[in-house]
Amino acid sequence: MGAALLLRSIGRLFTAGRAGTIDAAAVVVRDGLIAYAGPEASLPAELGITEEVDLGGALVTPGLIDAHTHPLYGGNRFAEIALRSSGASYAEIAAAGGGIASTVTATRATSADRLAADARERLRSWLAGGTTTVETKTGYLLDESGESEAVRILAGLGGDPALPSLEVTWLAGHGVGPEFAGDADGYIEAACQWCEGARAAGARHADVFCDEGYFTVEQSRRLLRAAAGAGMLPRIHADELARTGGARLAAELNCSSADHLLCVQEDDARALAGAGVVATLAPVTALAMGRRPPVRTLLDAGVTIALGSDHNPGTCGTTSMSFVVALGVAELGLSVAASLTAATAGGAASLRRADRGRVEAGLRADLVAWKADHEGAFAWSYGLRPLRVFKAEPIPTV
Repeated sequence: MGAALLLRSIGRLFTAGRAGTIDAAAVVVRDGLIAYAGPEASLPAELGITEEVDLGGALVTPGLIDAHTHPLYGGNRFAEIALRSSGASYAEIAAAGGGIASTVTATRATSADRLAADARERLRSWLAGGTTTVETKTGYLLDESGESEAVRILAGLGGDPALPSLEVTWLAGHGVGPEFAGDADGYIEAACQWCEGARAAGARHADVFCDEGYFTVEQSRRLLRAAAGAGMLPRIHADELARTGGARLAAELNCSSADHLLCVQEDDARALAGAGVVATLAPVTALAMGRRPPVRTLLDAGVTIALGSDHNPGTCGTTSMSFVVALGVAELGLSVAASLTAATAGGAASLRRADRGRVEAGLRADLVAWKADHEGAFAWSYGLRPLRVFKAEPIPTV
C-alpha cells in the first residue's frame, strides 16, 4: 500500500457527484487517486495515513476543467477587438482578412519553440487558477505539417507535471488554409487525408467549425467521419453565428461535444440530448458577441452542460475558469452549483473522461482548496483564487 495523504479540516467539500456537498469533510489521496472522500468524523482507521494537510476550513472542489480553448497561437488581434467594440461584426472582420486568417499568418511566422514556450506560460496560469484539465485545440496553421506539429507541441506539453493535464484536439477544420483560398471543398478533401497523421502525433479529439462563412454541414460531416475513422473523438463548433445545422450533425455523428450553440432551438436541443452530446458553452465569447446561449432550452431538453473559456487571440484572453464559473451564474442564469458542476463533471463528460471531474473514491485526485468557505464565493469574486491546487502532488499557486 502506497503513502496516503490526508486533506483534513475541509469546511465544505463540493463533490460535483452523487454525494453533493459535505460539511466538515476529509479526502485521502493514495497514488494519485482518491481513496476516501466524506465526513472527517467517519474517516476509516485502516487508510494508513502518512502525511496530513490541514486546510483550515477551506472549500474544496474537483479541479476545474476547461473544455474549450485555443492556446497555441502567434501574435494578437487587439486592433480587431477595438474594431469590434466600435460596431464591426465578427463576419465583417473576417471578410476584411482579419479573424482566424490573421492569426494563421502570425502563427506561421512564429517558430515552434516560441509557440511552445508561449503556450507553456499560458497553461501555467490555468493550473495556478485551479484548472487541472484543459482541452487544447490546434487550428492556426491550417496545413498538414503545421497542424501535426501543433498536435505534437501540445501533446508534449501535456506530459509536463507542472502543467494541467491536456486533451489535444486537432482543429484543422478551423478555416480554409490560405493555399486553398476559395476552395473549401478541396481543403476538406485534403484535410481528410491528414487525419491518420494527426492521430499518430497525439490528437485524441477532432473538431470543425461548422457555421456560416466557414464549413457546411456536408463538409464538416466528411471531415469528422474521416477523423473518427482515424480513431479521434469528434467535437464540433456548432450554430454559433447562424443556425446552419451543426447541432443536428453533432447528434447524427454522436459527437462528444457541440460547442457555442448560440443559435440552437428546441428541436436541436432535443437531438443533442437524445444522442448524449454535451453542450460546451463559452460565456466570455458569448458576452463579447452580445449574445446569450439558450441555456434554459438546453437544460429543459436534458442536455448536459460544460463550460469553456474559449481562450483565443480574438475574443477571450482569460485563463481563469473560476471567472467563467461566475459568468455562468451572471450571464447564463445557472445556479452556483450548476455552474460549478458544468466546470467540473460537465467538462469531464464533454471530454469523455470518466476518471475526473468529481470527488469520489477511485477517481483522479485533481482537487482545489479555495480561499473561501462556500461555493457561493465563485459568484462574488469573479476570479476566485486557489489556496492550494492538488494534481497528484500539490502544485504551488501564485
